[in-house]
Amino acid sequence: MQEKASGMRAWLSDRIGRRPLFAAALVAMAGVLAVEDGLWVSVAVALVAVLFGGWFGSWRRGLAWLLCAAIAAGVLAWRLERQQNFERLMSNASAANLSVRLLEDSDGGERFWWAKARILEGPHEGAKVLWQGRGEMRVAGSMLKAAGNFQALPEPKNPGEFDRAKWLRNQDVAAVFQASGMLDDASTPWHAALGARIRHAFREGVTAGLDQDSREAMVIRAVVIGETPRDADSLVAAFRESGTLHVFSVSGLHVAMVGSIGWFVLGRLGVSRRSAVLVLLPLIFGYSWITGNSAPALRSAWMAAVFLGAFTFRRKPDLLNALGAVLLVGLLWDGRMLYQAGVQLSYGVVAAIAVGTSLFARSLRWLSAPELYLPLDQMSRARRWFLSLRQATAQSLAVSTAAAIGSAPLTLFHFGMATPVSLLAGLVLVPLVFVLLCISLLAMAISPIAGPVARGLNQVNALVARASIESAEFFAAIPGGHLELRKTMRPGLLVYDLEHGAGSACFYGGSGEAVLLDCGDRNGFRHTVMPSLRQLGMRPNAVVLTHPDGHHLGGGAVVWEAFPIREAVMPVKLSRSSSYRSWMANPSRMNMRLAGEVRSMDLPDGARLEVVHAPDPLAQNARADDRVAVYRLHWRGWKILFTSDAGTSTENQVLEAGADVTADVIVAGCHRNDLSLGDAFLHAVAPRAIVFSNPAFPPEEHRSDETVGYWKSRGIEVIDQCIVGGVTITIDDNGDLRLAGFLRDEPIVLRRR
Repeated sequence: MQEKASGMRAWLSDRIGRRPLFAAALVAMAGVLAVEDGLWVSVAVALVAVLFGGWFGSWRRGLAWLLCAAIAAGVLAWRLERQQNFERLMSNASAANLSVRLLEDSDGGERFWWAKARILEGPHEGAKVLWQGRGEMRVAGSMLKAAGNFQALPEPKNPGEFDRAKWLRNQDVAAVFQASGMLDDASTPWHAALGARIRHAFREGVTAGLDQDSREAMVIRAVVIGETPRDADSLVAAFRESGTLHVFSVSGLHVAMVGSIGWFVLGRLGVSRRSAVLVLLPLIFGYSWITGNSAPALRSAWMAAVFLGAFTFRRKPDLLNALGAVLLVGLLWDGRMLYQAGVQLSYGVVAAIAVGTSLFARSLRWLSAPELYLPLDQMSRARRWFLSLRQATAQSLAVSTAAAIGSAPLTLFHFGMATPVSLLAGLVLVPLVFVLLCISLLAMAISPIAGPVARGLNQVNALVARASIESAEFFAAIPGGHLELRKTMRPGLLVYDLEHGAGSACFYGGSGEAVLLDCGDRNGFRHTVMPSLRQLGMRPNAVVLTHPDGHHLGGGAVVWEAFPIREAVMPVKLSRSSSYRSWMANPSRMNMRLAGEVRSMDLPDGARLEVVHAPDPLAQNARADDRVAVYRLHWRGWKILFTSDAGTSTENQVLEAGADVTADVIVAGCHRNDLSLGDAFLHAVAPRAIVFSNPAFPPEEHRSDETVGYWKSRGIEVIDQCIVGGVTITIDDNGDLRLAGFLRDEPIVLRRR
């Protein structure tokens, strides 16, 4: 027994001795994770680090590990306390004048843009905020001074919604600052302006000569500079479902490719390894900078620097040790990085590649082994080429298998998806991406002296991008190639709480089938509704729209690119809304019917949606809120009425037509210029509960306390989404209707009569 323990100790000591930085990084990671559990857990971790360090090597190693765990935990605790103090200060301050420096290029548009910024002076000096501004967009390094208001970080308000507040806190952001008016002219240092011009020129150059809105141009920009394609969800979905979406983020793969290209060129020029490293490092960091210095790119650049630096010092490079060095420095600087999904995936995949590639390569020796009894110098050129192809294929398979297995648990945890087809897709997509990157860099290198030739290369690159798209779509379509782990949910209705009076709801069955009732506005759909539905495992195949208002249409094509929409019920035929016209111009993709032509439609779980009122389909000059279709859901004996933004005029039309509008629950929005849910209408409906959107802005859509109090005086359960967030309506095992607010602990239960 003692011999086994001694042998294990020697084996571990040898492994740790060869990779001391990776071991130290693991200890620092343990220190970071212990911070959440309090002081005593952190002390216990530190003591364990000392004991294990001494057992594996010497007291010096134990002391070094103790310092790593203690520093990582102490710095993280200090940062968390500092950020919490800033959050408290800013939550108590309403209006303020701030001077800031932008930390990144702004994103959005001239009407509304945002960027992370650091406060330069005043009581909040040093804090980071998410700056929200209007007008001319600014670049990283710009100095701004404006009056405005602090707002708390945007906490999730709906089931399945991305926790943006947590994401921002992990990046040291303490609050949102809405700039209402500039107090001074913005200034941009010359070097920041020059850098922005270079980055902009690079972005324009990689797709010069192409249609900038084409899918090929989007893919080239995504691969080369990491720009996320806008309004092209079907394109992104193909890469996501084939397990190759990582090619859209400038990360370790891209940095390695750029390094490989530089290494190949310098080798052909006869440059020695040590000298080549001195050229490659500026090239790698320059590529990271010109693509925006994203966190994955910077991490990969530093990892490459450590890995290649071994050649300079005549040491054998080790991928795990390089990974450990970068991870250790990152954890000692700010341990919050460990809680970011991107960090976990990038470091986890690299660790899996470092550990697993050799194991899988051994199992593929049959593919890479040379022919027996035939020396390499005796082979024909064709045989040598075939051997090189087999060896490259075996190496690629070993790397992709290790990466796929290493990333699978994290992909399942964060995204609820498994992509076994990525093993095959990577063999095709990665070489295509390598070729695409080579052509782009070559085109940019010669563009100053041969612009037409560079544009010609971009045209060739478009063919490579098209091949990449078609390959991703092919692998994504393979049955069983990607698996979405759907959550088992009781059938129900989810009423979203969106900003600025936008509206959307989803009725879903127990196995993922769903129907959307309105889609929110463009931003609300992209940033709340769509991610929420995916997170909850719902894939709507039908849409029912209440009226031609942009706050309910989801932006049009964005909706049917995100989900397989096959049927749509439209309230009217003609409208001045461009988003609504885009819906009506797409009849070939889906079965589209007008509400006035539909009595009812079947929904999941045996439910039925009845059309109670259809507006005049041709009165396009009327206001959108006066052209509301009213629907009623019949579901297991319960009735839910959807009035959306209907006002008194629509309610009177419904009552004058003698329509039966009785319902247990009303789901309501608010008319901007008219009263709604009047006495006569409430008397006809006789609801037991009202779920209503109640945004603070615009103020004309905010319900007064008197109105809410009056509803309560009638014995109606009132559910204010401004307070409770998204509302989930389900039927329990007793047949009772349960209305649960996302931000409320206890649901409201309506007993079956």
